[in-house]
Amino acid sequence: MSEIDRQALLCFKSGISSDPLGILNSWSGASLNFCAWKGVTCGTKFPPRAISLDLTSAHLSGQISTCVGNLTFLSGINLADNHLSGTIPDELGSNLEGTIPDSLGASMSLSYVNLANNTLTGGIPLSFANSSSLRTLILSRNNLSGEIPATLFHSSSLLTMVDLQLNFFTGHIPPFYKIAALKFLCLAENFLSGSIPPSIGNVSSLTSILLDQNKLSGLIPETVSHITNLLKLDLSFNTLSGTFPLSLYNMSSLQYFSVARNGLVGQIPSHIGYSLPNLQFLIMESNRLNGLIPTSLANLSNLQTLDLSNNSLHGSVPSLGSLANLHRVVLGRNLLQAHDWLFLSSLANCTQLTKLSLEGNALNGSLPTTVVELSRKLEDLSLGSNQISGSIPLGISNLVNLTSLRMESNLLSGSIPSTIGKLQKLFILNLSKNKLSGQIPSSVGDITQLGKLYLNDNNLSGNIPGSLGQCMGLLELNLSRNNLDGLIPDELFHNPPLSLGLDFSHNNLTGKLPLGLCKHGVNGPVSLHMEGNKFRGQIPECWNLLVLTQQINLSHNALTGFVPIFFANLNMLEQLDLSYNNLEGSVPTRGIFENFTQAHLDGNERLCSSSATLAALPTCAVISAPATKTKHHLSLHVTLLLIVLPPLAIGFLLLPWFLFTLWERGVTFRRWDVVSKMFSFPRWDNLSKMFWFFAHLKRRKVHTVACHDEKKLKRVSYQDILEATNWFSSYNKFLY
Repeated sequence: MSEIDRQALLCFKSGISSDPLGILNSWSGASLNFCAWKGVTCGTKFPPRAISLDLTSAHLSGQISTCVGNLTFLSGINLADNHLSGTIPDELGSNLEGTIPDSLGASMSLSYVNLANNTLTGGIPLSFANSSSLRTLILSRNNLSGEIPATLFHSSSLLTMVDLQLNFFTGHIPPFYKIAALKFLCLAENFLSGSIPPSIGNVSSLTSILLDQNKLSGLIPETVSHITNLLKLDLSFNTLSGTFPLSLYNMSSLQYFSVARNGLVGQIPSHIGYSLPNLQFLIMESNRLNGLIPTSLANLSNLQTLDLSNNSLHGSVPSLGSLANLHRVVLGRNLLQAHDWLFLSSLANCTQLTKLSLEGNALNGSLPTTVVELSRKLEDLSLGSNQISGSIPLGISNLVNLTSLRMESNLLSGSIPSTIGKLQKLFILNLSKNKLSGQIPSSVGDITQLGKLYLNDNNLSGNIPGSLGQCMGLLELNLSRNNLDGLIPDELFHNPPLSLGLDFSHNNLTGKLPLGLCKHGVNGPVSLHMEGNKFRGQIPECWNLLVLTQQINLSHNALTGFVPIFFANLNMLEQLDLSYNNLEGSVPTRGIFENFTQAHLDGNERLCSSSATLAALPTCAVISAPATKTKHHLSLHVTLLLIVLPPLAIGFLLLPWFLFTLWERGVTFRRWDVVSKMFSFPRWDNLSKMFWFFAHLKRRKVHTVACHDEKKLKRVSYQDILEATNWFSSYNKFLY
């Protein structure tokens, strides 16, 4: 046994601070046989030397000791997927942080390097590019940058695998020479630019070329077709242009072919189904392809995914029912038509189908009932943005594994079938922008996993079912532009988070604004639209908890009261529309009210403002909108007192003069009921009686009266005084 290797390994262990899985328990100083330690592999020569150290995914934490550099016979090292920290010693490259030391690649025996899934920085050491022994280089999922060394692909005839995925490499792809053994090349998810070097066609041993998600441009080199053993070619998410070389359609070994999200033009060859018989994945979405979808695709018996979406393909969809392994058919956003819908009937034979996307085409005619005969494994059915008419078949409930059902923007009519509640796994249900009528079935509440419900822009009527409150995960609800009426059910706010959006706008809903929104507090909806209804009452004060809401539209209702000042404190609020209500008082001047393009208040005739930014409103005279509900009420009381007290004061001041005037003119009141009818003050009844008493008493002392018959005047009796003073009640303080 080599004591040098044993001490180097023990030194490495001393730098490990945490070993939760006990991987290094066997690494004992008392043990001389380090070749039996977990993760260590020794060679067969004597004395045994450590040739491989593999501690991948061991969840180790701590520092990487420089002692590892003393393992001079090490040919492979794998320290990927750990939690090591600190700097990487110059003697050895390791995972996580720091640069890769050039000395790592200088080892004449090092053939395998895997430092994936860390946070390594810097570039690729030139020693790797110049190594004659290196077979496998895996540096994926780090923070490496710079250009790929120009000599990397023409130094080692032994190099079989290069994986540099998900880093920050820039520059061009270097040319390929003298690497006849290279089988796997992955440069995906970097920032490489320029064209694909034609010399890549010299590497006939390649089975996988993954150059996706870069900034590559130019034409696809025809030399790629020279790689006769190629199984996987992914050039997606670049800016490649021009036509696709026809010779590439003759690569009979190809199983995975993706050129998605480029700028390729031309047509798909009609013979593709014969020349690529082993194809399992054909992904050409988001290009500029035109022409027909070849009927020969039906010969691709191994095809699992067909994605030709977002092109300009036209004509009919060919029958694909013979493809028993088909999982995904994505043909949306083209110009496809459906005259007989036979292709849909044929897909019923594809028992493995999980996704069917035909949205954004020109499909017309009635939706065939055969749609309910599709695979029970179907998870995603998208037929939106077409011209499909007819009704939603009752048997739609057969598709029990659907998680997304989208039929928006069509001409569908009739009612929403109650059987839709049997689709227990639905997360997205979009039936918006159709001609659906009737009530929203309460069975929708049985879809407890529903996250997004869009029924807007239809002719739905009746009440909003309270059963929607059973949808525990409902994030977004849009019922706008229907004929719904009644109150918003309280149950709706019991469970669903409704954190993305809530839209009840343009219906006939009544009642007060829902207090249930306050239960969600900071998790309230990002977007809240309730305009165009018949809501009344004040804006709830508890809505001040909607701190994450960005849009609130309450316009065109019958709301009253003041504009709450808490709107000015909602920092995330970007749009507020309170126009065309019956709001009154002063408008706050802070926050969103500082920008007239964000706050809309027109159509409220009793609003006023002291801010120049809201110049469209009249200037407030004295009283402004208070900050809180208590202040609002106080201001209201003050206003009422200012209105009521002056007339009362004037009336009390004039009352004695009025009575005296009557007395001067000789008017005599013989019965109190006559006086009470003239002066009826509920809380001042005794006081008014007292005025009458003194006036009448004084009148008795005057001999010149207006009446011709003086005998008709009566004396004031004791009983009269008792009645006038309420039996000398203490309430009449003027008598004491």
